[in-house]
Amino acid sequence: MLSHFRIRRQHGFTLVELLVVIAIIGILVALLLPAIQAAREAARRIQCSNNLKNLALGMLVHHDSVGHFPAPITMPPGTTYEPLLDNRLFSNWAIEILPQIEQQALFDQFQIDPLTRLYDRNNPDINRTGRETELSVMLCPSDTGGGNPFQGKRNDGHWARGNYAINGFQFWPSSGPIRAMRGDDSSNPASRYIDFNIGMGGVTRPVMSLRNIQDGATNTIMLAELRTGLSPNDRRGVWAMGMCGSNFHCRHAVLPINSCGGFDDDVYDVDEIYQDVGEGTLASECMLPDRGVDRSGQSVVRSLHPGGAQVAMADGSVHFLSDFIDAGNVSGGAYIGVDPNDIRPENFRVWQRLNVSSDGFTVEQRE
Repeated sequence: MLSHFRIRRQHGFTLVELLVVIAIIGILVALLLPAIQAAREAARRIQCSNNLKNLALGMLVHHDSVGHFPAPITMPPGTTYEPLLDNRLFSNWAIEILPQIEQQALFDQFQIDPLTRLYDRNNPDINRTGRETELSVMLCPSDTGGGNPFQGKRNDGHWARGNYAINGFQFWPSSGPIRAMRGDDSSNPASRYIDFNIGMGGVTRPVMSLRNIQDGATNTIMLAELRTGLSPNDRRGVWAMGMCGSNFHCRHAVLPINSCGGFDDDVYDVDEIYQDVGEGTLASECMLPDRGVDRSGQSVVRSLHPGGAQVAMADGSVHFLSDFIDAGNVSGGAYIGVDPNDIRPENFRVWQRLNVSSDGFTVEQRE
């Protein structure tokens, strides 16, 4: 009997052996986790790319149907409204392409005309259903916008998030440059710089078509990623909201992809964002807005993909652009061209050329 028990005890593990095995397993798990996370991010990035592709195809189908792309935002003709604030918002590109991305029923939910705004503080229920609807095609799974709507203390209802913005223009979107873009005021100084500031159109006009993208559809960004806000009061990344940094990009060619220089975004209700998140977190996330500018007037092309962001070109193709793309050196004024150095070939580089549709420069490389 004793001999039998001794033999069985010899086949057991000692405490030291168990600790060694546990340590080895821990090391293997630690080695595997980055690979697993990388594989998951690769899958999320593929889904994100597919979303961009579907939106780009929706833009092209819209173009084929009416002869032009939808404008980044629309305003009633002759008005001096501006999208720096949220009190006079009407339709925009994302709403206009809903029928082309199999969302006709949702499109029919929106009631927008020259007398009916997308959002009206005096009638907060107008268009509420449409604004609150979360669309998977508008969300990049690498980001955290799903289930985290923009609420805003000024706004009734929950605005669904989105990670894709149309390449709009390089103007500060106040009424003067907007009227110049629309051709309503040729005396405005901005009229002289249209060619170096328009991507896929402006406010209602100029209407952009493949025919008047002079640099070619393969060389012009149509849609680009953006990150969603870090708090319920941060309106960055809202698919139905036609504001700079919400669903269209503006003045973004002066800043590199995933810029982390600080104070790069101009966002309406900026103080609410600081109160919710704190300056330290905003800075560490490279999402620090300019606290001195309480208007939505500048955005950055951003993503949570390591090393860059994805864009869809005007021909429908999708590309990943590196953080280190040749971003040139142009001024951050109201519009590109006021400083003559902005449009010198050595300053107006690949990033600027991809964002501007009729600058006349060739594009040497994309990464």
